[in-house]
Amino acid sequence: MTGTLLIAGKINEVRAEMKRTGLWKMEIPAWVKEFEKRTITNREDFSEWLQFVYLPNRVQEAESRQPVMEKIYIVPQAVKFFGSDIKKGKLLQLLIELDSLS
Repeated sequence: MTGTLLIAGKINEVRAEMKRTGLWKMEIPAWVKEFEKRTITNREDFSEWLQFVYLPNRVQEAESRQPVMEKIYIVPQAVKFFGSDIKKGKLLQLLIELDSLS
């Protein structure tokens, strides 16, 4: 399996887990269009950022097959917002696996 397929598969698993745990949103929040100006302060903001900003950008990076200048690890942020919620354990594990993929 190529790296692109591995990343896409792991992202699909993350999406499915977000849906299973009730984090998945059906509509894009208005703030996403200007996400650079947004400060993520709570779990809901983080899950929306993960769904509507991080995951789509990660897919795009993988599909472009160009080396990423700076690797961004999602797990430290995820632990900050989900770490105390035992129900998010599988989601955290999937994000660890996603971070490990190049």
